[in-house]
Amino acid sequence: MSQMTDHLWGIILAGGEGRRLQPFIRSYLGSERPKQYCALVGTRSMLRHTIARAERLIPNTRLLTVVTRQHVDYAREELHDRSPETVIIQPLNRDTAPGILLPLLHVYRRDPEAVVALLPSDHFVFEEDRFMASIGAAVSFAATHPDLPILLGIEPDRPETQYGWIEVGEVIGQDQGRELHLVKRFWEKPDLHTANSLYLNGCLWNTMVLIGQARTLLSMFVRLTPRLFSALHRICSTFGLSQQADALAQVYSNLPPINFSQEILAHSSQRLGVCRVKGIYWNDWGNPEQVRHDIARFGAPVFPPAAGG
Repeated sequence: MSQMTDHLWGIILAGGEGRRLQPFIRSYLGSERPKQYCALVGTRSMLRHTIARAERLIPNTRLLTVVTRQHVDYAREELHDRSPETVIIQPLNRDTAPGILLPLLHVYRRDPEAVVALLPSDHFVFEEDRFMASIGAAVSFAATHPDLPILLGIEPDRPETQYGWIEVGEVIGQDQGRELHLVKRFWEKPDLHTANSLYLNGCLWNTMVLIGQARTLLSMFVRLTPRLFSALHRICSTFGLSQQADALAQVYSNLPPINFSQEILAHSSQRLGVCRVKGIYWNDWGNPEQVRHDIARFGAPVFPPAAGG
């Protein structure tokens, strides 16, 4: 495990628009900020909560945040204390596949032995220590299954229709009471009848937190999105960070939106694992009802303020 954590990196995904929540945020906070830059529960933004949570396991020098140039003013406020080389700016939001591949190439260039945790910046997690311990377990599983990217799957407490679900296969590993399963199938936002069946049959909510060897994750892009990989790999291998802006702007201007879940994970289900996570309150805050529920349940502030503010 210590050898793995010596090469453990995190990529925080903060480049999204959060369009479904924009009307709610506008009415609740009077702001046009995407949800990851908003303090909706507690005194810090969702992005800062994600950073603080990740730093329980990952050193800040190996924690990259990918943002979109359109939101760079918000990002400067939230990331003012971060080293410039840990902030990756994409010129446009072209959905999650480019937003993951771009920082992943930076990680691999700096550390070819890297193990990477992909961390959405707009999810609400209450039991943070337990959540990061589950990521630590997934890192341990990655040591014994280096060719198997591993998702975190939350044990559900209801037949939720607004989440993606993971139908689990056989158990292939155990670590301190946590189980590693093979992924059998993905179910994206099922109807109520299907969701109830998934719930009763032990399926898991898909957190989209993914842990794996950088080279293994890159191989998925090579296999499934070769043109995207070729374009971004050429830029990242040719130019330094300060020289990439113009080249990236040209490539991104011609990129169609490419969704990581649909174009990569959905076509790799037989090549993925899922770590079962128990006893954690997690919410992806995809719609206003979910946010209102958590504000009413937990109040504010839930979390202590960050040092200095």
